[in-house]
Amino acid sequence: MLKIGPKKGDHPSVGELCPACHVALKEGDFTTLIPLGPGDDPEVQQRASEGRVYNTIAVEVHYNCAGGRWGW
Repeated sequence: MLKIGPKKGDHPSVGELCPACHVALKEGDFTTLIPLGPGDDPEVQQRASEGRVYNTIAVEVHYNCAGGRWGW
């Protein structure tokens, strides 16, 4: 799992709620991205189904919320 941070105060996601714990992301936090899948774009879905590289939809969460604290 990729550990991103520490988050700078001017980052666009500062103030956004973490979907896991519902606490706002703030300056100094470490986060990670949770991939969700290819989304609803048919071309991207096709690439994913063929095992090819594609851009995934992801959500940003606190690193610890994704299990980072425990090494999952």
